[in-house]
Amino acid sequence: MLKHIKFIDNHGIFCVNRPENTSYLYFPLASEAGLKSSVTPVLGGDSKIDQDTFLLEPVSSENLHNNRSSRNFWIVKEGHIPYSVTGSSAQQEADRFTDRQEDSELTAGFMWQTLKRTSRELGLISTVTSFIPKSDNVEIMYVTIENQTDTVQKFTAYGAIPVYGRSADNIRDHRNVTSMLHRIETTEHGINVCPTMSFDERGHQPNHKIYYVNGCSGKGENPISYYPTVEDFIGEGGTYTHPRTVYEGYKGVPAHSLAAGKEAMGAFCFSSFTLAPGEKTDFILLSGIADSKEEIENIFEKYNTSDKVKNALEETRIYWKKQVNVDFHTQDPDFDSYMKWVSFQPFLRRLFGCSFLLIMITDVVDADGVICGRIVFLFC
Repeated sequence: MLKHIKFIDNHGIFCVNRPENTSYLYFPLASEAGLKSSVTPVLGGDSKIDQDTFLLEPVSSENLHNNRSSRNFWIVKEGHIPYSVTGSSAQQEADRFTDRQEDSELTAGFMWQTLKRTSRELGLISTVTSFIPKSDNVEIMYVTIENQTDTVQKFTAYGAIPVYGRSADNIRDHRNVTSMLHRIETTEHGINVCPTMSFDERGHQPNHKIYYVNGCSGKGENPISYYPTVEDFIGEGGTYTHPRTVYEGYKGVPAHSLAAGKEAMGAFCFSSFTLAPGEKTDFILLSGIADSKEEIENIFEKYNTSDKVKNALEETRIYWKKQVNVDFHTQDPDFDSYMKWVSFQPFLRRLFGCSFLLIMITDVVDADGVICGRIVFLFC
């Protein structure tokens, strides 16, 4: 019996209630162009092209519960504690396993996942859909916010994705020195990071890769303020789960500002917005790796409205579903759906090699409904 996972169709799509309560849970995202990501229910994990080209900080399974360095999106209402739509705030973590823990649900299929959270305090329902289009090296976060109260509410939104931007080797070798190589530029759409060179024990190589985080509203409106370094965003004494910028309303720098020699941050603030009762708005975060500024601009134009993102998501879902062109029909529908993922495993192996581990955890229940064990399925 699949205790944690509930399949909701015969194509492998499943949902998990309060997924943050399940340890070591993460999910694969990838494109045919080379970008490979892992994403957790609170949007931790990493993103990379190869061993020497990591957009986000490299992680192992133990980092999934250790690291606070994760993708995030913040909603702020005056007079209230800032709210993370990914569940990655100090307050939300403290509320876990108590009667204050908010409701959340993860729904996922081949190469996409949607996290839904409900804030009782703010009366908001938020969703974050994460995927990578099959032909581009960009990870997309599509965020929706809906006002569930009977009053008009005003909010300010912040996108925040730490940018690692170097070789995985530098996580332990020359971390500080390689941060000094970062050359950071704010653009109209976000932050570009282009280290001057790739530096590790094999030598010094000129770098031409640009690591970037862009953002806009669902209507294509640009951010109004930017935080290009970790120091700018978290502030003195702050952390990723309790950043002073969000909690105290620090003003960022304008577009076309420069920074260098520090850990990079793909963070920015959007114009304040109001939501009438039942009204919804959306935002788009694009993070990726490119060879030129022109390529980044082209990617932004390709995915800078909600309609474009929704079309790309549908294309992505159809593409990967077609790759698993086999069906199973037994007396157990859950087993049939599970076998879809077994069939999808060779595609993960081709894209990720041995660097990725897909985990599904299930409880074994006896005839009386008593949990008598746990099985961990590993696809590697």
